Amino acid sequence: MALSPTPHYYTIQGRAAEIARAMGSQVAGAEHLFLAMLHDGGWPVRVLSGLVDLDGAEAAVLGIINGPDYSPPPPRFPAGGSFVYPWGGRIAAQLGDSHIGLEHAFLAMIRMRDSVPARALAGLADLDALEAAVLEAKNAPLTAPADAVFLRDGQALDGALMRAVIDALPDGSTFGFNHEAAGRTWLQVIGPGDDTDPARTRQVLNTALASLDRPTISDE
Repeated sequence: MALSPTPHYYTIQGRAAEIARAMGSQVAGAEHLFLAMLHDGGWPVRVLSGLVDLDGAEAAVLGIINGPDYSPPPPRFPAGGSFVYPWGGRIAAQLGDSHIGLEHAFLAMIRMRDSVPARALAGLADLDALEAAVLEAKNAPLTAPADAVFLRDGQALDGALMRAVIDALPDGSTFGFNHEAAGRTWLQVIGPGDDTDPARTRQVLNTALASLDRPTISDE
């Protein structure tokens, strides 16, 4: 079964397309996706920030893009509209994950040592150390954020509810979710600048549940 990107991944892809267009390209490659991740500042950039200067990383990427030896992403045929080359699907499958996240995209970028992000970061940090740090954070024990909202016992974050949550998200927001070891499912809506608010999360979740005629959290 094909793996689907997370909502956050889709958001960053959109930003990457905007960055590529601003640079004169209808096709976004690893360099544009990585710049979008840096501008977003979320996962896994928070992990990288402890090991590499993020401003320096952006400057290094831009230095390569503006250099004489830079080759832009190859065009996509048939042409038309913006296109963002996908990254991370194979890594997600290798790790046995059920989704494609930005962590998978980042790992794919730095494992391809001739990609622009890998070349830029190689001058600032040890790439193997960066990969180890991302994998360590990814594999850390799952705990719900303090301001997460839990689904009712017996409720499932299935495909229909996932789509309803996406439709209910405020502009500029994304969401995270997971399952605790005890089996409870939690959700957290994340606004611009990684801003979180449990009231907003509850509102989004209740709107999504109500659209499916399912019991809302506020009915507890």
